[in-house]
Amino acid sequence: MTRSRLTTLTVLLLIVLGLKAQESTAPAQVTFAYPIGTNGQQSKDISNRFSFNVLYGVNGGVKSFELGGIGNQNHGDVNGFQLAGITNITEGNSSGAIISGIANVTTENASGLHLSGIANITQGNASALQLAGITNINGGGSKGLMLAGLANVAANDMTGSQISFINSTHGQMNGFQLGFVNFANKLKGFQLGFVNVADSIDGASLGFISYARNGYFALEASNSEVMYANVSYKMGSTSSLYNIYTMGYTRYNSKDVYSYGLGLGTLIPLHKRHSLAIEGITNQMAYDDDWSKLNMLNKLNLTYQFHLSKRISLVGGPSLNFYITEVEVDGKYGTLDMPETIWDHKGDQNMHYMWIGYNFGINISL
Repeated sequence: MTRSRLTTLTVLLLIVLGLKAQESTAPAQVTFAYPIGTNGQQSKDISNRFSFNVLYGVNGGVKSFELGGIGNQNHGDVNGFQLAGITNITEGNSSGAIISGIANVTTENASGLHLSGIANITQGNASALQLAGITNINGGGSKGLMLAGLANVAANDMTGSQISFINSTHGQMNGFQLGFVNFANKLKGFQLGFVNVADSIDGASLGFISYARNGYFALEASNSEVMYANVSYKMGSTSSLYNIYTMGYTRYNSKDVYSYGLGLGTLIPLHKRHSLAIEGITNQMAYDDDWSKLNMLNKLNLTYQFHLSKRISLVGGPSLNFYITEVEVDGKYGTLDMPETIWDHKGDQNMHYMWIGYNFGINISL
């Protein structure tokens, strides 16, 4: 064999051995604290089927199982089961069951189950069941369930469910949000919370405050058989489901009666100039400035709307009224001049009444 051929074979052999070393997968490794371990300083370039880190280990990847007393860090992908006392850091894709006491961090895509005591953070796409004591944060697209004690944040589109105190999707939310505060840039689904906010919505929101830029906003002034005047503000992410905030005034036995109430409604279009609103409202009333006693008027309104213009409508229709009161005036229960009732019942310390009434007024769409 000539000298030149020998040199060529030697170079090729070194290249092959180098590539093998870079692509190598060890059956198992044990590290006390990087780089003190069976793979030494080269451990960051070597993937392992089984990896055991007494304190903290740095490896090239995991194929089946990894256990770390404090933490596991991998420069490549992790597939299988990974458990750490404090943190798992994956500088690649992670799939399988990833569990830590404090945080799981994935720089690329995540799938499977990610469970942490405080946070799951994924910079790429996440298609996973993410459970965290404090927060889940996804930098890319999200699919599955995000469940956290404080906050879920999806920086892009989300398909699935977010359940937390605060839920935020900065792309399109396709699915369900349940929390005290829910936000979605675009909502295609349903929000249930105290405060719901969406830039645009194809679905519905239910809460104390539900807002969408393309939502329903209206101001209504009306009269009924027992109240001289009612003023209601109606607001919702859509007209199919909106909140009602109302105040009213009347007089009884020559003294003032004030009311405030909350309700829910839905507006059903019938024709270009005709709509039908179905609304349920609960009002608490104060007689002679006394707000301390139960004095509650519950109403179910069936209201026809005739649209005089794009924003102004005449409204009117029947209402079913259920009144429960523990206020007595001159030996008689109640603080309203009620019409003839269709039902009444005497409780231990209160009185119940039911009757058919009406509402009539004007509605201004804002």
